Amino acid sequence: MLLSAMPAGAAVAAMTAGAYPPAKDDPWERFNRRVYSLNQGLDRAVIRPVAMGYSRLLPKPLRLAIHHVLGNLGEPNTIINDALQLRMTRALRSTGRLVVNSTVGVAGLFDVATRAGLPHEPNSFSITLGRYGVAAGPYLYLPVVGPSSVRAAVGLGVDGALNPIYWAPYVQRTTVAVSSAVVGGLDLRVEADGAIKALVGDAIDPYATLRSAYLQNQQSLIDDDSVQLKSLPDFDEAPAPAPSPSSPAPATGSGAST
Repeated sequence: MLLSAMPAGAAVAAMTAGAYPPAKDDPWERFNRRVYSLNQGLDRAVIRPVAMGYSRLLPKPLRLAIHHVLGNLGEPNTIINDALQLRMTRALRSTGRLVVNSTVGVAGLFDVATRAGLPHEPNSFSITLGRYGVAAGPYLYLPVVGPSSVRAAVGLGVDGALNPIYWAPYVQRTTVAVSSAVVGGLDLRVEADGAIKALVGDAIDPYATLRSAYLQNQQSLIDDDSVQLKSLPDFDEAPAPAPSPSSPAPATGSGAST
């Protein structure tokens, strides 16, 4: 199971939200749950073990370099979608990020742009369609890829076509494209491992929890909202004893915490 476009912050936000989307968002739920179960089995048997092995075998600096190169190759797609959405300031920032990392960052091996104040701002053709009012359509759980929707599935194909790995002419293009897709999938699975555990580890219904997190995250990207995380209570701390009826109420002054 790969959590595409699912940052850890969105996972925590979904847990604190505590509500699943209405069933009308998922008319193909029976089919989707079957695919989810198959993906879970595949993830346990193959994908996660291979991804964790990839993480352990490759030295961390090399793995980070590969991660940065793959991310840099995706920046043209981000720039195009920024421009299509008429978010020209974001497009300029993404362009600056691509130029900095492609030059000073040695073809993207080092993420110099983030340290220079130009962090990656995710975007996709699905988000572009959403900002122009195209409905997400039914929720869709795709084999290997994971949570999606009809709109996101269409956007995924367009995003792939915009990746220079697939359209630029060069020797061994097919081999490079397939290799980058496999390595990118493993890298994504490694990066998402913590978020997956936090999101569905103790969930009563992991499928519904994942669906809720994905749909909330996609909508927040369309609305351009920052995920606001509330502080979670310390469940290991015993609650303070209730004051007796005869005890005076505690004073609240300017130094009281809020």
